Amino acid sequence: MNACLLEVKNLCTILQSDSGIARVVDNVSFQVHSGETLALVGESGCGKTMTAFSLMRLLPSPPCIIAGGTALLGGEDLLTLPEKKMRQIRGNRIAMVFQEPLTSLNPVFRIGDQIAEVLHVHRGMNKKDARERAVELLRDVGIPSPESRIFSYPHQLSGGMRQRVMIAMALACDPALLIADEPTTALDVTVQAQIMELFQSLQRRKTMGILLITHDLGIVAETAHTVAVMYAGTIVEYTDVMSLFRRPLHPYTQGLLDSLPRPEVKRLRPIPGMVPPLDNLPNGCRFHTRCSFADKRCREQEPELLPFSGNSAQQIHLVRCWQYDAHMSAANIPVSSS
Repeated sequence: MNACLLEVKNLCTILQSDSGIARVVDNVSFQVHSGETLALVGESGCGKTMTAFSLMRLLPSPPCIIAGGTALLGGEDLLTLPEKKMRQIRGNRIAMVFQEPLTSLNPVFRIGDQIAEVLHVHRGMNKKDARERAVELLRDVGIPSPESRIFSYPHQLSGGMRQRVMIAMALACDPALLIADEPTTALDVTVQAQIMELFQSLQRRKTMGILLITHDLGIVAETAHTVAVMYAGTIVEYTDVMSLFRRPLHPYTQGLLDSLPRPEVKRLRPIPGMVPPLDNLPNGCRFHTRCSFADKRCREQEPELLPFSGNSAQQIHLVRCWQYDAHMSAANIPVSSS
């Protein structure tokens, strides 16, 4: 296995509001390895982006408070570092591509100047060298005529090109870890494919680890190595991408897969009910109000994230469910890992 770049253990983030305290990220643990992609998937509002913002220390405090856990990057805990040290890491060793580039790029500065600023702050480059490097980065991410494009403002670029600029900025300092938060949202299908192909190409060349935040399971199937499924602020299933699609253990994961359009399915099956509010979670399993397999134990006791006993010793497959065996039986999912 490749070297572990980021190890997150029991991350907890709470949000204080007038309606109460919400555990928006609750006891989340995962690892991202060099040259591999971990996909963090789930419905909107499940805590994916809050997890990323917690790791990057970009949440306003108050109302957000990182209440516990560790996030080790090269032996350093990102959650406890002084802000000065964290600013040196942010954009340098760990970088992030945000969901909406038009709101992330400064509208009154040319894109070349914005990329050059990253190089000046983290690498100490002078203006001439930083501009030359900005041109190289724009060329690396597939922007045509980068020598002239560096003088463009964000509003003069298409959505796909703005996203490529964000990727160029994120890669300016050759980070070991890249966090991509819904990088293909609001882009047409062709541009989505180009952006994801670009990520894979850059990852192969630079052996980056990627934390991919998405709700698009099609992208997950094509690009991810490992998948963590989140529901209501916590991880309910964690495994390699092949196991997730061939043998989903959690009823919520199965519900997400059933929501995918397929040629042989005339009508999609939505997951019934609504996601519970994070400041008023139900007792027991958080998914039991929407689960057809729930029983008394599910309504009273919250399950732990535990290894699936049917897996081989070489594979990790964790599930947070009391009834995954009943779900597997109903879905005709084989218990054997072969």
